[in-house]
Amino acid sequence: MKKVSIITQQNMNIPNGSTIRPKWQYEMLQKHGFNDVKFVDNFNETKLKDVSDTLIHAHQFCGKWLQHQKYFVDIHGLEHVQSLNLSNGFPIHSWKKYAYIAKSVYYKKFESKLFKNAVHLICSGEDIFERVKKFQHSTLVRNAVFLNDFSPTNCTELKIAVVGPFIPGTINYEGLNLIKKTVQELSNVKFVFIGKTDDTFMNQLNFKNTEFLGLVDNYHQILRSCSVLLSPYPIYAKYLGSKNKFLEAAACEMPIITTSSGAIDFRSDLLLVGDTSTELIELIKTMNNENERKNLGRNLRAEIEKNYNADIEVKKIIKLYKEYS
Repeated sequence: MKKVSIITQQNMNIPNGSTIRPKWQYEMLQKHGFNDVKFVDNFNETKLKDVSDTLIHAHQFCGKWLQHQKYFVDIHGLEHVQSLNLSNGFPIHSWKKYAYIAKSVYYKKFESKLFKNAVHLICSGEDIFERVKKFQHSTLVRNAVFLNDFSPTNCTELKIAVVGPFIPGTINYEGLNLIKKTVQELSNVKFVFIGKTDDTFMNQLNFKNTEFLGLVDNYHQILRSCSVLLSPYPIYAKYLGSKNKFLEAAACEMPIITTSSGAIDFRSDLLLVGDTSTELIELIKTMNNENERKNLGRNLRAEIEKNYNADIEVKKIIKLYKEYS
């Protein structure tokens, strides 16, 4: 069988939403005894020799440097769709609106070409799969977690986790207004912010019931020390693909409160969804009942075990490797 190279433009020493997916794939492949695979991060044209004569599993846009080699594209999201959605967050007189529209037009052509040149597309979510299957053979391999890494929450009170990063340019930062109104109204509820945080964001939420932890080494333990995840997304931020923080919280049996745009590519009947601060506040209040939290949490964990289990999803990747070697 041909050796496989998993490549990403990301630096794997810097954890972010784009590094989690290739990381769990590589680690789970090794766990399943698939050792004829190597990982190349910080990939660019200078590293083409490192992957010569291999079957290439290219994350996101890495395939743009590959001309005469067989490669998969692992699609985390569709940039042309996300950019067009983001343009709706700006008024008609804003230059940013037209910048996002121009970006969407560019990436629609770029992504279409990239997908057609690949031998197979690996899709992180159902919505992505439905949109790209017309270009090339495609397989749904959902974002996933190592179930053994996550234990049920040990928190018996209503305590809210909010997971970042919260820095300008990120979608989490754009949720500031919704979060602020919610935190102010629920002054008797503790909100714990996890992840790198901009000073401006922190100062806007400088209340007695907020705590900012920044980057943490023991993320899983910190997460499960809370009982509910709050993750509001602006209405225009319709990112495709399930969110890693949702999977992690669900694996910890923590109810998830989000907005309709955040519910994309996850079972909405298992989420608590509201689009205004008033709706979010009322949803949080319903979680004062510990039995309600536990019942919803158990259903979320069951969904993760069935559909977002890295042990199951990696088998789809191994099957593709064998088919195209």
